[in-house]
Amino acid sequence: MTTKNGWGPDSSGDDLAQKIRSLAATGAFAEADAVREQLLRSHPGAINLIVSTGEYIEEEKTKRLDSEHLILWQDLYDELSEEETNVLFYHLKQEQIPPGKVIFFQGKPNNRLFFVEGGEVTLFYRSAAKNVVLATVGKGAIIGEDTFFGISFCTFSAATRSEVFLRHLGRGDIADWPDSQPGLFDKLRDWSHRVGTAEEAVKQKNLERRTHPRFPMTAVATAVILDRDGAATASYFKGAVVDLSRSGICFSMKCSKKETARALLGRHIQISLTREDRQEPLLQARGVIVKLSFLLHNDYHVHVKLATAIDQEVFKTLPCDWSKTAER
Repeated sequence: MTTKNGWGPDSSGDDLAQKIRSLAATGAFAEADAVREQLLRSHPGAINLIVSTGEYIEEEKTKRLDSEHLILWQDLYDELSEEETNVLFYHLKQEQIPPGKVIFFQGKPNNRLFFVEGGEVTLFYRSAAKNVVLATVGKGAIIGEDTFFGISFCTFSAATRSEVFLRHLGRGDIADWPDSQPGLFDKLRDWSHRVGTAEEAVKQKNLERRTHPRFPMTAVATAVILDRDGAATASYFKGAVVDLSRSGICFSMKCSKKETARALLGRHIQISLTREDRQEPLLQARGVIVKLSFLLHNDYHVHVKLATAIDQEVFKTLPCDWSKTAER
């Protein structure tokens, strides 16, 4: 069977290689990669052709890189290999956004990393029914790095102040990087945290201050996931309590897959705190998972915002370590 492009399982290695070079020479890199995959499957022993066509595609990609883009983000691309540079550049999508449009919302998830290449973006948060401006950023700024690399809701919103030109990278675009480009994700993450706007903006306005102080506590948390109607499901997980406040709970969790942990963000749960020396639960409450912090290996901290604050008198009866407040 031959495809509409004129190549198929019976095509010779030389024919496929020629097709790959022709496509790459016109900038049709997705099609060239697809034909090269056919070459790999149909002629796995044609090592010279496989290697040379791969090199040719990379050379053509490099020729067509946007030089202004590379200069603007030089400190990032200086850390990447030629292949990594091409992978990142050709995964970025360009967008032109008019003034007054929200790019992402406070308290909502965000799955994209934004590279601002023109115009101005205002970062702000909602407090006491007012929009409080954190900063205005422009050409050469990145935004969204905290939620793109972490597992949390947006701490603030971002909106275009003028017409904005940007490129963005979606989390779904990098799903194969651990296999195809090991290390590229880590390089991009480390660079983004060094130059990004989120951490500094949060620190500047102290946005992560808690309404109530947190205290360490020794107990086991059992979290039952609720469905959309608020009914308990059969899914649950346990972990050791890290700390507790009147408005939130943090406890540990083991999870082997990051995407499984990410799927918990925004889920409503019924949480129960127990100890071996107590027959009855210390506390039962409902809340929503607002953040998951990755530690090492398969360990996470799960941050839960309670639906209703714990009564002050009830809170005083809980076996917390009252001698010190928790810091995270």
